[in-house]
Amino acid sequence: MTLILRWTGCLFLLLMTTRSYAQPVTPEDYNLKACTLHHPSLGDIRYYITTRELQTRKPLLILLEGSGHFPLAVLVKETHRMEVMNTFDQDMLKMADHFHVVMIGKPGIPFCDTIQVNGDTAGLEIIDSLLPMPATYRQRSSLTWRAQAASAVIDAVCARFLVNQAQIVVYGYSEGAQVAPKVAVINKKVTHCASVFGAGLNQLYDFIIDARLEALKGHITYAAAQQRVDSLMQVFADIYRHPGDTRKEWEGHTYQRWAGYGTELPLHNFSRLSIPLFIAAGMHDRNSLVYGLDYVPLEFLRLGKTNLTYKVYPTDHFFRNTMDSQDTIHYKQQMLQDLLQWLKMPSSH
Repeated sequence: MTLILRWTGCLFLLLMTTRSYAQPVTPEDYNLKACTLHHPSLGDIRYYITTRELQTRKPLLILLEGSGHFPLAVLVKETHRMEVMNTFDQDMLKMADHFHVVMIGKPGIPFCDTIQVNGDTAGLEIIDSLLPMPATYRQRSSLTWRAQAASAVIDAVCARFLVNQAQIVVYGYSEGAQVAPKVAVINKKVTHCASVFGAGLNQLYDFIIDARLEALKGHITYAAAQQRVDSLMQVFADIYRHPGDTRKEWEGHTYQRWAGYGTELPLHNFSRLSIPLFIAAGMHDRNSLVYGLDYVPLEFLRLGKTNLTYKVYPTDHFFRNTMDSQDTIHYKQQMLQDLLQWLKMPSSH
């Protein structure tokens, strides 16, 4: 798998599809209320809150999904059928039994978009090619925008809806897992931070580790690995020389995006938190390598911090045990049960 597919793959969290006659393409179809926050510096921030018991005081759960300029729902019109692909995890919406659950749209991205493809299948490469990056997303998308937007939404939801502010949880998956600790640092309303399959160190370092591992496993020579690392270093040097460039791209993202996530390390934000912190990693995850995440509990031991719960599952980035085809354990549900136990709430799964 090429690097670009590795990083694009993390955008679609457990691709959910439906082929029913009535396609779920609006927030209402997912029992969500659409809201827009007009922010003076961040622009319009679209967010979606679960409608289940919306008039009841409940804790708040902010969901921060993976990277990319994709809508939360994509209606794919194929030759003989239509299907909807979701870039969010519908299992997390089931947490509406316990929380007001909120998802935040990317800048300039609608809730749903439609593409027409030739044939009866649409892979990620096709979807990516048919959904060009909007100018607003290109200019605004960054770690800073996502964190500040999430913080602003927390404040807005607390002011507008009945929120039990004794428990405000920010949950991030993949790229969102790197955003979550920054949100918790800048917004003191946050009481719990969960980071699932994200990064601990500079995410650019994962590409270097990956090259070294390929050599260690015998997939490429050590000389080829060194050549790859040298080439990566040249790219990274160019990114850091142009950290605000929104025209240059690498691996499907702008330099601005890479520089932001590659400058403010998740580890630094994790270590600044004193609130309960939940971090999950996948042993076989090629999108978010476990090696950098393993450094976080080591650092917490060094600092004498005791607020970390660290879970490692025998899965890839999508909760699949790709090393054992006979393994029937539902690790996604296991993670959710661990999450609810960490939150001291009854399991609904």
